[in-house]
Amino acid sequence: MRSNLFFKYKIHLLVLLEFFIFFYLGNKLEFIISPILYIAVCFLISLNYLKTFINVDVNFNSYHSKKWSYILFASAIILFSVWANQIILKSPIDIKTSDIIPYINDLYLKRLFNGEFVYNIAPGMGYGNWTPNYLTFHWLPFVISYFFQFDHRWVVLAVFFISVYIYLFHFISAKSQKEYWFKASLPFLFLLLLFYNQPGNFAHTVELLIASYYFLLAMFLLKNNVIGKSLGLTLTLLSRYIVVFYIPIALVIEFYLNKKQLLKQMVTVVILVSVFYIIPFLMKDCGIFFKGAASYDLAALGEWDGQSWQQATDRPHQLFQGLGFASWGYSFLNGSLEHKIHVFKIIMLSSCLMTILFLIIYFIKNKNKYQIGNWHLASLKIIITVILSFSLVSYSYLFWTNLVLSIVMLGSINEIDKNT
Repeated sequence: MRSNLFFKYKIHLLVLLEFFIFFYLGNKLEFIISPILYIAVCFLISLNYLKTFINVDVNFNSYHSKKWSYILFASAIILFSVWANQIILKSPIDIKTSDIIPYINDLYLKRLFNGEFVYNIAPGMGYGNWTPNYLTFHWLPFVISYFFQFDHRWVVLAVFFISVYIYLFHFISAKSQKEYWFKASLPFLFLLLLFYNQPGNFAHTVELLIASYYFLLAMFLLKNNVIGKSLGLTLTLLSRYIVVFYIPIALVIEFYLNKKQLLKQMVTVVILVSVFYIIPFLMKDCGIFFKGAASYDLAALGEWDGQSWQQATDRPHQLFQGLGFASWGYSFLNGSLEHKIHVFKIIMLSSCLMTILFLIIYFIKNKNKYQIGNWHLASLKIIITVILSFSLVSYSYLFWTNLVLSIVMLGSINEIDKNT
């Protein structure tokens, strides 16, 4: 009986384990163990997710009371808004603490409202002159808060609640009220743990906005909605564009399983990317993307060199937070920091390319076993896990994206009685 329960709910347990590793174990274990444990759990989630849907389609019919769902949603907005307000008041925006929001406000938005070219060379914080490297949807939503003069962090929270609304009322798949309420609680569990364990990351980054984009993309992929998938890809491409490594896999999946809609999706994405980035910005200076990307190498060098408050003999703080293999590169590669970063970048790109190749081969051999949305979401989860695990600097907030993908996975699974 216990064995059957384990198999029935193993993906539920794996997702909760992922949450536990991220929020509590991370840097508590040896830096050699933590990245292996994290990547293993994420791979198991993806593989078990696919196995759950062998010859079974996703059913988005949910048993729940709309009245109580609205009460839950409204109550969560009120409670988390009060909590967020406390965090915001305790953590005023200050470039000495983090340059993310100050640069969005004083560089991107100020230039836009002054009619200047957003991506002109800018003075950096210890990096000399540099080309701004945030793509459009990393900063464009804050036009609203800039114009109406309220704190940008409220925009971040609002976009997250929009994605949660779609998840609660248009996405969750459940066969019982108990199952629905468990799945409905997951986004709020994520936000609760985030506010409790990492309030500084909410206060000084906009990464919850990026995670919300991936939240939306994942749901649209499972719904197999052409416009939704195109919008989700555009939002993620023009923000934290690591999704570009997923696109070759997505194209292969669509070619085999959704060929009729592939061209429509490609055209829609090209139009949206052109409207929001290529025409207004890239056509004015075709070098801004690659010059902006080069700024990440400078930032990585600064992080590999350690924080200003650390002793010279201390291990770099950001590299040893427990989830990425950058700590391995720093510890085991030989040579200067520049050489170590160069070699580790080759390792990262090689790992991503091998993962892409493996996923494509595995898909072609098993393409008729699973539904198109399940292929998309499992592949996205795996490739994002690899990219984050091998990123030059494993900032903990980058992994929020991976957590919301797990929420979507769990939200789409019905309680299917299986013995294996």
